[in-house]
Amino acid sequence: MIKKLLIKKALLVIFISLLVVSGCKKSSPQEPQKPAETKISAKTPAKTSAVSKSLSEVIARRTSWNPILENFYGKQMPDFKVTDIAGKVHNLADYKGKTVMVVMWATWCQPCLQEIPHIKAMRDIMDSNSLAILAISNEPEATVKAMAKSEDMNYTVISYQGNLPEPFSNVKGIPTTFYIKPDGKLKLVTEGLSYLGEMKSIILAE
Repeated sequence: MIKKLLIKKALLVIFISLLVVSGCKKSSPQEPQKPAETKISAKTPAKTSAVSKSLSEVIARRTSWNPILENFYGKQMPDFKVTDIAGKVHNLADYKGKTVMVVMWATWCQPCLQEIPHIKAMRDIMDSNSLAILAISNEPEATVKAMAKSEDMNYTVISYQGNLPEPFSNVKGIPTTFYIKPDGKLKLVTEGLSYLGEMKSIILAE
């Protein structure tokens, strides 16, 4: 009996670990959850203690995410047009000259919600003249609006249920973030929860 309980506990730990690393499957919605309270600011120490100038080093030191869609790295990203929850239209091509984070997320995905404070802090430490953040959910606008208001999300939040071009359409799990360089070429795609220090390191890495 005790042996069976220990096996069950071990399996539960493994399942939780995989969930944190892999994030949520995009096609498996659950009941919306409130994120655990996370206090973070531009001065809060992140999971990575120093900003790396080498992208490969950042990847090697990752915590709970993995690089995906590597065959698109260095390629020019196709334009797309979306409208945010405030009614403003955004074309990806309009952000040439800035770094862009395109974040795929959902209100029912716990790792996505845990990532929100880190994205908010990223928005605080890098102004809109150098960094654009587009957070896209395929949920109904009312659902996305409610979460954006509840979490005081200070970046561009989008409800979009249409089809995005490749590689944005190739997302299988969330949160997934596309890091696009100022020249419009893809730098990195991360799948899984990222922390503030890692986001900053990716943006500043060569």
